[in-house]
Amino acid sequence: MKGNKNRIVINATFGHENPTGLGVYTHELVLGLLKAECDYDFTVYSSSPALKKMYPEKVTRVSPLTSPALGFAGHLVRVLWQQTMLPFKSRRQNASLLYSTVPEGILFSPLKQIITMHDILPMKYPEMYPRMKYHFYYTVPLLLKKSRAVICTSENTKKDVVAQYAVMDTPLYVVYEGFNGQRFFPREKGVVQKRYGLGNYLLYIGDMRPYKNLERSLDAFARLNRTDLFFVIGGKKDPQFYPSIEKKVDRLLLKDKVIFLGYVPEEDLPHLYSEAEVFVFPSLYEGFGLPPLEAMACGCPVVSSDSASLPEVCGDAVRYVDPYDVESIAQGMRDVLNDEVMKRSMIAKGFERAKLFSWERSAKEHLKIFEECLGI
Repeated sequence: MKGNKNRIVINATFGHENPTGLGVYTHELVLGLLKAECDYDFTVYSSSPALKKMYPEKVTRVSPLTSPALGFAGHLVRVLWQQTMLPFKSRRQNASLLYSTVPEGILFSPLKQIITMHDILPMKYPEMYPRMKYHFYYTVPLLLKKSRAVICTSENTKKDVVAQYAVMDTPLYVVYEGFNGQRFFPREKGVVQKRYGLGNYLLYIGDMRPYKNLERSLDAFARLNRTDLFFVIGGKKDPQFYPSIEKKVDRLLLKDKVIFLGYVPEEDLPHLYSEAEVFVFPSLYEGFGLPPLEAMACGCPVVSSDSASLPEVCGDAVRYVDPYDVESIAQGMRDVLNDEVMKRSMIAKGFERAKLFSWERSAKEHLKIFEECLGI
């Protein structure tokens, strides 16, 4: 070690036992950083028992009351901890750099600070984030100004951050997410049929907020008029958004054809991707878009929106559709379902595309940015 300049604190408090989205990012990236060969002495603050078990000497547990699983209450406790205990602990360790895996951190940091911007969803859809929008309106601009650098998960997110916050002096870097290649790869057929009793199906994985475009996806599925297919939805049945999706299914007379799985255990996800006929992801907005990447890695052809960051992630490996046009989505589904040559080509291209992304690569790029910020 070269002394204190190599001591880095990682604020990984956005994590819990059943992570999705930002929680998955936090968990996987922190693992990538801790596994990397480097000259940094990391101290990780997290409420994740899994991280603590794997790296007991490097991970310091924080109160589970900071967990994002607790919603707004967890956010308030987490922010309070970050403004009080985190500066104190960082100073006590003589750390020179603080890295936060999400757009949170210390407003008046005693050390150099880097934050990650994944998207600006609460600014684009404030009605869906009635409380979180205030964090993005008032706190995030201060964090951007006070940070030594900002990491964005896509060029699209970087563009949005620049446009929304007029960031001028703080360097912005783009570092793509990865996927867990030891988990997401083609699996043997038949597991889904045995475990869930499903025949042929189209698959969607994610939450149910309106920008995910599930209602238009269901309209498109109805237009297929295929009695031999199910539409499977994996993700938490959010009480704020699930009722409207359920009503949509009823209106379309698809109650027997649409299956809500709820939260899917991580060990089941690769099997669901591997056995799906098509993965459907016509989202209106994504900061990165991890599910299509996971699907491609499992050999599942993807029908994707042509919006936001998704073309950056998916390249030429997917069938793009206009997410605002139901018939475009339906035709994308038909094309993949009915054209075996296209399907095989998409699967092959998907495997090649997925090879470009890994958490190991993401971690290495983060380390380079840390080095620049520390002036090493």
